[in-house]
Amino acid sequence: MDTITIDYLVLAFLGMALHVLMKIQTRRKREKISFKHFIKDKMNWIRIALALISTLALIIMADDLCKMFHITVDTGSPAKSIFAFASGYFNHSLVRNILKSFKKRVKDAN
Repeated sequence: MDTITIDYLVLAFLGMALHVLMKIQTRRKREKISFKHFIKDKMNWIRIALALISTLALIIMADDLCKMFHITVDTGSPAKSIFAFASGYFNHSLVRNILKSFKKRVKDAN
């Protein structure tokens, strides 16, 4: 991503929001959702911070990741918008899988 546009950030945020809503929708306990409890729980703040940091890092590294995995994107392709949304939705698992791939490449190079 040559430049980070507001569109990419909005798509990433929507991906994160969708991920959270789907987690809430599939939980087993059908208790009331308490915004007050959510704010007080410091683990929620850590999760939010990790999601924001990893999503922003993925968006910033998008061009480098394409080069690393030998992905070519045509001009005008929607791939960058899709990647921005996926970065928001899959942020933790994308970072984890990229790090595994990077470690494997380093190990294979040695």
